Amino acid sequence: MKIRAAQCLLLICFLAAGRYGDSQESPKLVKKDRPKLGLVLEGGGALGLAHIGVITWMEEHRIPVSYVAGTSMGGLVGGIYATGRSPAEVRELINGIDWDQVLSGVIPFPDLSFRRKQDAHEVPGSLEFGLRDGLRFPSGFNTGQEVNLVLDRVALPYSEISSFNDLPIPFACVASDLITGKPHVFRDGSLAFAMRSTMSLPGIFTPVRSGKHLYADGFLLDNLPIDVGKEMGADVVLGVHLETAPLDPKTDLSSFGVLGQSISVMSAVNVLRSMEQADILLTVPLQKYSTLDYNKADAIIKVGYDAAAAKASVLSAFSVSEAEWEEYIAVRNSRRKTTPTPKFVEVVGATSPAMAQAMEKQMSPLVGVPVDPKKVDDDMMAIVGQGRFSTSTYSMVEKNGEQGLQVQTEQKSYAPPIVRPLILIDGSDYNNVLFSIGARITFMDVGSYRSELRTDVVLGSQYLLSGEYYHPLTTTSNWFISPRVGLNSNQFNIYSGDTLQASYRIRQYLGGLDAGYAFGRTGEFRLGYEGGYERTRPEIGNVPVLPTTAGATGDVRIQYQLVTLDDPVIPRSGTSLLMYTKGYNTNPAAPGPFPLSEIQAQHFFRLSAPTSVFVTAAGGSSYGYKTGIPTFSLGGSRQLVAWSTNELLTNQYFLGQLGYIRQLAKLPPFLGSSINLLGVFEVGKTYKLPNWVSPPNLPLDGAAGILVNTIFGPVLIAGSVGDYGHARFFFRIGRVF
Repeated sequence: MKIRAAQCLLLICFLAAGRYGDSQESPKLVKKDRPKLGLVLEGGGALGLAHIGVITWMEEHRIPVSYVAGTSMGGLVGGIYATGRSPAEVRELINGIDWDQVLSGVIPFPDLSFRRKQDAHEVPGSLEFGLRDGLRFPSGFNTGQEVNLVLDRVALPYSEISSFNDLPIPFACVASDLITGKPHVFRDGSLAFAMRSTMSLPGIFTPVRSGKHLYADGFLLDNLPIDVGKEMGADVVLGVHLETAPLDPKTDLSSFGVLGQSISVMSAVNVLRSMEQADILLTVPLQKYSTLDYNKADAIIKVGYDAAAAKASVLSAFSVSEAEWEEYIAVRNSRRKTTPTPKFVEVVGATSPAMAQAMEKQMSPLVGVPVDPKKVDDDMMAIVGQGRFSTSTYSMVEKNGEQGLQVQTEQKSYAPPIVRPLILIDGSDYNNVLFSIGARITFMDVGSYRSELRTDVVLGSQYLLSGEYYHPLTTTSNWFISPRVGLNSNQFNIYSGDTLQASYRIRQYLGGLDAGYAFGRTGEFRLGYEGGYERTRPEIGNVPVLPTTAGATGDVRIQYQLVTLDDPVIPRSGTSLLMYTKGYNTNPAAPGPFPLSEIQAQHFFRLSAPTSVFVTAAGGSSYGYKTGIPTFSLGGSRQLVAWSTNELLTNQYFLGQLGYIRQLAKLPPFLGSSINLLGVFEVGKTYKLPNWVSPPNLPLDGAAGILVNTIFGPVLIAGSVGDYGHARFFFRIGRVF
């Protein structure tokens, strides 16, 4: 290393003498004699943002780069820079990525189709697996879809270049081929694919497939690819090394920590070997930061800038005159390409020609107009948001002498069917906790594109087996029909204060048929009929609280649902609305036909990045008709939480809530998303039933607790205090809002 440093220093001194010793030397001669500088950027997650600071300093000091090579985040930053973008443009692109969202592995809630929104709300939690060819799990927490879109946007004008040498700055990046066990250097092909491959961190991002190859993050085998920079033709290779803090021997590591540190040690071996090969080594001191500190991007970029400035005595030897720099920029800019207007849209990767044709029809507005990245990204996320595909990417392709947009979809390797596991624990009464587990299983494109069969299975305090077949009238229609059938046995506990007064088992065997209209990703209207058999029987309690009934039930239902929330579990902005009216023609507990209506509306206001407030308005009524069994109940862990479960039974109610949410901390992506403080103030109104105790007048309460959003679903631990002497501690897992 010392010998190489001495050689490098002599080379720089020679170049400096040639550059400044003769003031009459012509620019052409200086350009001809200037050595070709290769910039090699190391991988390191968020630490790789320091590379932006390095290239910013180099451009400010007019240091031309002839070649760029990189691995992982170094490959991402280097690839974007190689397309001719300025450091400011690189920084803008990188900072435009929501890294918390990217690393969470969850498609943003607003981008999901309406039915996938229902899944995410009704079966909270980010875990899913498949039953395709047996029980199978995803090969990574994250498909990298949002990163894909950034890469597609960057690479789109260069979709059909024959080699990465044709970029404004020749480029190469390294990935690890998990099949051959060797590093793979990308020098041609799809630029977006190459950058996606080089940063596919095993276990976090899904590996990238190509024929018989399976690519993962290049840091495993060649994290600082000095050898690649030399092979590209660089006379002098400048390697940028990201220096991290050594592991404290006294540190206690979790199993994930041990795995991560083991991989880091393996990577460090190849980095040390590469450092010895570098002609110039620029070390960026990043001991204060971690690979996940994307929220500290500005500070990390500044460290990179300062590290380059500290190396000025060496790097300045490669600085050129203002005239030479302008000429270099002009040549670089002349190699930049623009995206042609697409004349067609072609979908590849769909499971059937009918599916491809339907998707092409949906994206036909992209044809004949300049490419709008935001509109294309929205269409790509809409495809992924349907649930069938893991990724949807795009590029330009020539066909029959015309340029068009090619959309490449990749089906989930483990599904369909898609399985979302469900855990429900209701600790409203911690002496009598209700527990259920289950899953939602969704079969996609049953019969035709966009038709699906959705089945729910629940065991425990509740036993449920239900299925719904959703069938759009055509592959692109918003109109649909939806037959359904279900068997439901639900435990219905009734409390008086803290005392369990009775426990009933309500069993329903129902079938129905709906016709409806879907309002894009945000809403749905339904009209239909459901009917079957219903039975109510006591299991605990000697004094009858509810009538024991059995017989036929049937009703006509009209329903509208709207969802514009930003998150299904802990929303921070947006609206949720559910309203329905039923007309019962028969019910075993009721003396005759009766109507029933209910509305539940909730709106969230974001006050700042960590803080939101929400308001809830809800109400329901049977319009004075006798129903036999009360149709609404308050109390428990979701509404009027200072009151016990089903303590307030009624046929008419009103409820208002004012709530506060503040994020206290973030969780690692593989554990969940956040830890939050939740506070709520409630006031309600219930009305007396015939032969029933008089309800309290305007019961109100307040509650506060900790709400944690885990990969298994939300966990709420809280305490509440209300009037009439009510106060309770409670907890809940699943479906908080």
